[in-house]
Amino acid sequence: MTPHSPITPGRRRSGGFTLLEMVIVLSIVALVLGAVHTITQSTLTLADDIARAQRQDARQHAFTAFCDRLFSNLPGSAALNLKTTGDGGQYLAALELFNVPSPFDGVPGKVVMLRTESMAGGALRLLLECRNIEDKEPYSTTVLFEDLGACEWRVYTPATRQWDGTWTEPVEPGAMRMHPPLIELNMNAPGSGSTRRVFWIAPNTTPQMAPAPQPPGGQPDPNNPNNPNAPPQVQLTQ
Repeated sequence: MTPHSPITPGRRRSGGFTLLEMVIVLSIVALVLGAVHTITQSTLTLADDIARAQRQDARQHAFTAFCDRLFSNLPGSAALNLKTTGDGGQYLAALELFNVPSPFDGVPGKVVMLRTESMAGGALRLLLECRNIEDKEPYSTTVLFEDLGACEWRVYTPATRQWDGTWTEPVEPGAMRMHPPLIELNMNAPGSGSTRRVFWIAPNTTPQMAPAPQPPGGQPDPNNPNNPNAPPQVQLTQ
């Protein structure tokens, strides 16, 4: 019978791990996984913020291009009206373009309005509305921007050389109108800060009457009713 060899003190048994070693390993693994999760969440949040800022920037660039086309191609028969009102410390603007093409399908003879309205929490929302001239309610409404800190329109008045938040033109057919030369937009959007944009407005021309035709001799025809020097015409009634 072979005697058992005694176990030397301080000598570790082979073939396994102690409970303390397992606890240390699990703790290290938990720390590593927690650090990886934190880094991953931070990376995803940063990527989402960058993507949101890029979308916001692209939307503002598209809106700027839209406004530039809208104002620079404004028909001479169009009417521009701007009204700014105060609402609890905020300014709400309503910019109405009468007798212009629709921004959605290009159909002429529409009323396009860019207006702001209050949101819950004190922010502003910018809306694009389109309606028929004979209607009172829009048939299409699109939300362009939300959570705006400010959105103000102002026109440049040549007579006073100042920017004004009010402008009125008649909308009746054939009425005399005079567009302002410039219009300004001040916007405070989240992630972009305060921005100022100035757009040029196409001038409208006053229709003029064609001059009265002249005979070959170069002198106005005295019998032409369009000639201001023509004698008065007498009409006989039966």
